[in-house]
Amino acid sequence: MKKIYFLAGYSRSGNTLLSCILNQNKKIAVTPNSCVSTIMNNLFELHESEFIKNFPETSGIDNVIKKLFQNYYENLEAETIFDRSSWGNIANLHLLKKYGIEPKFILLVRPLIEVLASFVKISNCENVREFVEKMMNPMSGKIYKDWLSTKNIIETKQNYLLIKYDDLINNTEINVNKIYNYFNIQKFQHTYSNIKPFELNGVKYNDTIYGYSNLHFVRPNIEKQNYDIEEYLPKDIIKKYLEWDNF
Repeated sequence: MKKIYFLAGYSRSGNTLLSCILNQNKKIAVTPNSCVSTIMNNLFELHESEFIKNFPETSGIDNVIKKLFQNYYENLEAETIFDRSSWGNIANLHLLKKYGIEPKFILLVRPLIEVLASFVKISNCENVREFVEKMMNPMSGKIYKDWLSTKNIIETKQNYLLIKYDDLINNTEINVNKIYNYFNIQKFQHTYSNIKPFELNGVKYNDTIYGYSNLHFVRPNIEKQNYDIEEYLPKDIIKKYLEWDNF
C-alpha cells in the first residue's frame, strides 16, 4: 500500500522545483498536475445518476473510489506519493475524509501578486487586466482555485506543512528536511545543483497545450529571479490582491 499525501498551495511557488528534487529519491513520486481529484468527484457524482436512482446500490462505486489512489498509481514504484492538485477545495476535503483518508499537505505559497506577475511575465499577454481577471475568476480561474484551496486548508486546520517560496529558494535543503521529518520519511541525500527537468515515468510536460513554452521550466541551479512587479501588473491590481494572502 502506497502512502498518499498531497502537494497544494499556489502555482508558480516552487512546485516543479520541489518535485524535481524530491523525485531524485526513487521511493518518492511527486506527481505533475493531477486529474485524480476530478476523477474522484466524477465518480462520486454517479450517486446522483439515473442508473443509481433507478437501482440505488452504490457499493461498487464506493469500492472504486476507495481504491482509486492505489490503482491510479500502481505503475509507480515509489512507496510515497504526493498528488499535486487543489485538494483544499471543500468538496475534495469532504470526499477524502468520507473515504477514510486523513490528508496531510505540503503547502507551497508565495505572495499572490508575485504569482500573478510571474504568470503575466511568461504569458506575453496583450491585455493584462483581462488575463488577471481570467486567472482570478471564482468559477474557473486557476489562481483563484489555488488561493481558495490554500485558504480552506489553513482555515479548516488541516494537517499541513507550509513552505514559503523565498524560504524554499534560499534554504532549500533545510526545507526539504522539514518535509522528510513532517511526513516521517527516511532521509535521502539530495542534490541541489544541476537540477534535471521534471519527468515522471519518462514523461515530460507539454506546456504548449496551454500556450506556454516554459511554464514548468526549472533552472539547473536554484536561484530567485528578481524583477519589478509593477513592470507586469498595474498598481490597482497590485493593491487589490496585496491583502489576499492568508499565511
